[in-house]
Amino acid sequence: MSKEMIITNYLNTINLGANTLGVKVAAKRYFNKDISDLTLSECAVVAGITKNPSRLNPITGKEANGERRKIILQKMFEQGYITKEEQESALADDVYDRIQNVNLVTKNQLKSYSYFTDELVEQVLETFIHELGYSETQAHNLLYGGGLSIYTTQDPDLQAIVDEEINNPDYYPEKRYSAEYRLSVEHANGETKHYSEETLRSYHRQILEDGFDGLYDTTQELEDDIAAYRDFILKEGDRVIQETTTVILQPQISFVLMDQATGEVKAINGGRGEKTASLTLNRATNTVKQPGSTFKILSAFAPAIDIKGDTLGTTYYDAPYTIAGKDISNWYSSDNYLGWSNIREGIIYSMNIVAVKTLMDTVTPEVGVSYAKDFGITTLTDTDFNPSTALGGLTKGVTNLELTNAFAAIANEGVYTKPRFFTKIIDHNGKVLVDNQPKTHSVIKESTAFLLTDAMAASLVSSRKFSRGGVSVNSTSTRCRLENMSAAGKSGTTTANNDVWFVGFTPYYSAGIWAGYDKNQKLSSAGGGTSFHKDIWKAIMTRVHEGKEDPGFPVPESVETAVICRKSGKLAIPGVCSNDPRGNATYTEYFAKGTVPTEMCDHHATITVCAESGQLPGAFCTNLTTKVIMIVPKNSGTTDDSHFLTPGACSVHIGPPAETEPGSNELNSEAPPASPTRDYGPHLGPPSSINSPPQLMIPSN
Repeated sequence: MSKEMIITNYLNTINLGANTLGVKVAAKRYFNKDISDLTLSECAVVAGITKNPSRLNPITGKEANGERRKIILQKMFEQGYITKEEQESALADDVYDRIQNVNLVTKNQLKSYSYFTDELVEQVLETFIHELGYSETQAHNLLYGGGLSIYTTQDPDLQAIVDEEINNPDYYPEKRYSAEYRLSVEHANGETKHYSEETLRSYHRQILEDGFDGLYDTTQELEDDIAAYRDFILKEGDRVIQETTTVILQPQISFVLMDQATGEVKAINGGRGEKTASLTLNRATNTVKQPGSTFKILSAFAPAIDIKGDTLGTTYYDAPYTIAGKDISNWYSSDNYLGWSNIREGIIYSMNIVAVKTLMDTVTPEVGVSYAKDFGITTLTDTDFNPSTALGGLTKGVTNLELTNAFAAIANEGVYTKPRFFTKIIDHNGKVLVDNQPKTHSVIKESTAFLLTDAMAASLVSSRKFSRGGVSVNSTSTRCRLENMSAAGKSGTTTANNDVWFVGFTPYYSAGIWAGYDKNQKLSSAGGGTSFHKDIWKAIMTRVHEGKEDPGFPVPESVETAVICRKSGKLAIPGVCSNDPRGNATYTEYFAKGTVPTEMCDHHATITVCAESGQLPGAFCTNLTTKVIMIVPKNSGTTDDSHFLTPGACSVHIGPPAETEPGSNELNSEAPPASPTRDYGPHLGPPSSINSPPQLMIPSN
């Protein structure tokens, strides 16, 4: 570069105090002027900052800056750049009072960047560096001093709704506090040490041994604890170099709202509470958290249906299951199992064993991870090739932005669109510098996207079924059902209640919400402590869709319907599957064209039994009838299906009938035992006519 270019880059980049980079920004910050309009006196002030931007800041260090300014003006006179009269006029200028006046106005006008702007800055810089080939310095110069016009995707009205609901204290089951603490000390022996909230927790763990979890009930409790820790650290002769404490409201939250058709992010919130600085922690875009059961859709069910030949009706046996030395249980019970359960039920009831078996028996972890990456999840590694990936137990976790955008791809008929925070950038001459067109690729077939959508839409409908053991199995997503718009989605909760999620979409927008503690403390399940985020999601999406027409989720031409058996996923046997002891096991399901099963149910069978005992007839049974039984895998343990296996021999008619007096009814007077019953719940499949719009059948109770 030429010397002129070097000095230009330097002057447009250098730190000039008060969060200013470059002389152009400094001119605006201190004098509210363009750099070309500065006087000699004002130029000397700015030039004086460069040696030490903190100490020579003209707002907080005006005396030191004033001494430096005198030296600069004297050197300029001595070297013939200015006259004596110009020097004296500049020295007589009451410039620092003017700076203070401008600062008062500026402080009232200045606000820290919003979470949206934080991410916008990152995306613009990334575009300049990786797409336009600028250096990091050039990118910063252009962004902060290039006179650019940046057209963002943010919708201010929608952002206001998100911020208002996120910061409504009525939603949160508890109010606690954590601290970001920084203490730098020069000890008496000359050694400098730095302390933080992590060393504070070590102090509690190793010295106080009081079980402190990093959370406080009041801000006063927080302040008192930090004061006690400071007293513990500081000894005679020590000097505090710097100390800062930032109080953070807990539990925390993040939210992403985007248009799935364009990839445009309309609103985000990276944390509740007042945002006091720019480019700070953004929980919506920069924090990775375990996604829990939301990941079942991306890693297991999507690839199983898309390329592995599974359908929503494909069944896996829900029974005691151990893999890789770990027992897998369902969230609702550790010792109750439902037997044959299909993928639709696996989605609606978030069944862990069905998800893991789908990944391990059909998909394979390598394919599951590949699909998740294709959905835009960039945080996955080779260590995620394991069963836990089906349940969202990842090495690193995911960001809210990427997880929400993955579900947006399902909402967008299987087409992934890279999330965008701006549409174009125009330079100071009116030239289009960046035309940020959508970047897309196909992830899953349109039919797969619809099938997943239909099952997730069913999960928002109030539904219930019971196992023989008495455990009630409900959908985990019903709190997110919208009254004014069709919606689909999936909840997620990590094993120890550290992270809770709901990610879903409507025909218009996709939205994801995460809640939890910043340091992964456990959320209390009492008082709605693991479901409050769903109420917030519902409130935001209800307001976002006010006045909009509901088009539903139209059935694509690539999808058809068929009546199948719920227990086998195959064509129902007339008079058999409908006579399951627990109720009618047939229903109408959606299928991608060409995937409707052609085989008949092989999980139900009809046998002849004694009408009085319900058991296999013996030589002395004279009154016979038929009974539907279940066929299950061998050695599969006790499940809801295993109670309906082929019964043993009749225990009532074990010999020839005895002689009885006329009219006597002593023999076989005992009524046959009642069969246990089970409510299958509503038929959460599609309507019988493919030409009808999809409807969710809601139970009357």
